[in-house]
Amino acid sequence: MSCTQLSALQAAVLRHCPEKVTHTAFDFLTLYRTETVTDPVLVVYEPRIYIVVQGEKILHLHDHPLSYGEGQYLISTLDLPVSGQITHASVDTPYLALCVSFSPTEMEQLLWESRATVPQQTRTLALPEENISPVSAMGVSQITDSLLNALLRLVELLAKDGDQTFLAQLYKKELLYLFLHGQQGHILQSVARGTSDLSRINRAISHLRLHFQKRFEISTLVKIAGMGQSNFYKRFGELTGMTPVQYRTKIRLQEARRLMVHEGMKAASAGFQVGYDSPSQFSRDYKKIFGRPPQSDLNHIRRIGVETYKKQHEDVWF
Repeated sequence: MSCTQLSALQAAVLRHCPEKVTHTAFDFLTLYRTETVTDPVLVVYEPRIYIVVQGEKILHLHDHPLSYGEGQYLISTLDLPVSGQITHASVDTPYLALCVSFSPTEMEQLLWESRATVPQQTRTLALPEENISPVSAMGVSQITDSLLNALLRLVELLAKDGDQTFLAQLYKKELLYLFLHGQQGHILQSVARGTSDLSRINRAISHLRLHFQKRFEISTLVKIAGMGQSNFYKRFGELTGMTPVQYRTKIRLQEARRLMVHEGMKAASAGFQVGYDSPSQFSRDYKKIFGRPPQSDLNHIRRIGVETYKKQHEDVWF
């Protein structure tokens, strides 16, 4: 990885990202910047490519920690509830990152156009060495010089006069091509193929996210995924690091906290709203995830200031 190119990309992101979050003129590109380390924040990582050009952060996927930082990128291919925290940032050396969004349709089209394939030998040898993620729906690798060059040209395009949308889309296509042929290319190929296990599990996850307040039968998810029950359980765990029930619990608790803080809802009502019949079970699950029972957590947030909390947690710069 070229230190010169990395320094140039850091400078370009600094110029074009004056705030914590900058939604650029290109709808697929978001820039992030923060000058302080953060508390853990429970967020849902959507299918995106996250590139860290300065600083470091740590994710907790259920019970699995994953650190990555300067000069690395992470590919997320499912909606995964994670706890994220920036661990290295300062005024002199702020945390800087980029996020590139993509759709399965884009990946499918690109795969078709390029006839991209990753040989089985490359896949089996690369994963243990290059993918440090504890779940197979995420992949972490080092940024290559080719990626640095393409990212730098894309960010510098923001400074050009006139509408640069056409060129930006070409640069995006180049980036996705490089990622597709990179160490995590097999993950992106799974996104593109509707019959892959990842795509099947993704359909079940979409159902869970839409109906997390309701009871569900595992047979329903198995049918949606079009898989055998034992294989569904196995692949769900390998891809997400948790069971379907644990996944639903994370989504429920995240929404309950939002209802209490942002909507002013009482703890018991929030628990009921997200699908809990038992207040005691809600309290136990909540404490396990957030470290405090619901009312105690809400009191803590009020002590630090609700607006301060909202500002810290609404700006999701992970």
